[in-house]
Amino acid sequence: MSHGLGVCAVTTWKEQLAFAPLEAADRGEEVGRRLRHAIELGVLENGSQLPSESYLASRMGVSTLTLRSALAELRGLGLVETRRGKGGGSFVKANTGDITRMQRQSLEAYSLEDLRDMREYRAFLAGAAAAAAAEQSHRLSMGRLDYSSQEIRACEHPADAIRADSKFHIELAASSGSVRLTRQEVALQAEVGPLIWVDPKEHRDTAAEDHAKIVEAISAGDAQQARLLAEEHVRRDMNLVIDERMTLDRTPVESLTRSASGDDAVAAIEALAAMFSGTAATAMREVEQAVRACIGAGVRRDRADSDIYGAARRAVAVGAPLLYGTGFVAEESYFGESWISWCYTPSGPESPQRLYVDMDLYDFATAPWRPDDQGDESPIHTSHAYVDASGTNETVITLSKRVVVAGTYVGTLGADLHVSRLQIAFEPLLRPLPANTCIVDQLGAILATNTGRFVGGTISESDDVRRQALPGVPWTLCLGAD
Repeated sequence: MSHGLGVCAVTTWKEQLAFAPLEAADRGEEVGRRLRHAIELGVLENGSQLPSESYLASRMGVSTLTLRSALAELRGLGLVETRRGKGGGSFVKANTGDITRMQRQSLEAYSLEDLRDMREYRAFLAGAAAAAAAEQSHRLSMGRLDYSSQEIRACEHPADAIRADSKFHIELAASSGSVRLTRQEVALQAEVGPLIWVDPKEHRDTAAEDHAKIVEAISAGDAQQARLLAEEHVRRDMNLVIDERMTLDRTPVESLTRSASGDDAVAAIEALAAMFSGTAATAMREVEQAVRACIGAGVRRDRADSDIYGAARRAVAVGAPLLYGTGFVAEESYFGESWISWCYTPSGPESPQRLYVDMDLYDFATAPWRPDDQGDESPIHTSHAYVDASGTNETVITLSKRVVVAGTYVGTLGADLHVSRLQIAFEPLLRPLPANTCIVDQLGAILATNTGRFVGGTISESDDVRRQALPGVPWTLCLGAD
């Protein structure tokens, strides 16, 4: 049976996916990436013939010269070979032997927070695809999906397992009927799929069983069960990647993690928690002094903003890397308008910059970090972990305090702690403690842990776990959670 696509019309989802028009501005680079991913992940199967250069260029919306350059690059990678003469053309030559090595080298570029976010995004896509497929199962050809679900059982080598697993997930996405969703799945598989398959023998049977259960739910038309199974399967796979990423940060020569007793580790964790809260409180005091000085001197709004921002910038410089940002939100009823003077470090402690917020869209009255109404001696309020969608767009914890001058509320001070930095800071201290030990906020969200798969999870009040309150913050150390 010929695999050649020749100049025939593009009809299958695979060709639609691989050869769809490019949207990126740098199409020269993107065309090669698109075709490489399609080959590495089995969308374009080994031995299949590519359409003619003129047809491909027209289909993908690039010049023939750009297309030829991309094919030359693929030939250099050993992914395409060109045959001359009758029956010649460009043919796919799948070569995935180095994929795992190359991808593992790039794992260090991801933070645990990046991988946690990717885990949830992948789970959302897989769950949505499985549910959509179940809802239209009567129109699907289940044989191909069922075959791809079990193909992984025969895989002995990582490269084979990568391709078999990725093919199933791409087939699953394609069963949703959405080319755009399928394209997202291809991109994610190319990015993190290989990291799951360091040792296929340890994982292939579990993966095949998961795949089979998902297909069974789709065949039965059970959208809710199909979504649940797909989400759980993806999260388990991504947890393997998160576990692996955590090991990259561990070195065998760190004396604290090798020799410290459990009591020493807990004491160090308590001291670090107090240091985080103390750093935030110190930063807010610095900003508060500037606020009171500006009000006392009766300076104009623009001068007050400049002076307060200067104080915030100095406080961030002193508080980094524990502190992510600090500043002041002015109360409209006092100043005549609401405005914000805030300095934060989105590119790292060495690069502080001003935070710009559209105050017309920012609803401070319902912000998770708004402190309770208090008098002159307002205590420091500590929020739970939340995504600051109207500000930094990061997952942070904010410590805040009301500023009251002569009995009048004039605004709120705040200091942000970046949750990913909490993980980085606490994790070395958590290592000597029992596996699955976590630090959680007042809602049970895990802020730091010594077990990768716990990143981004929760510990509920009903969980049977030994708990110890940490000083200065409403956080709890949960030892050896199940």
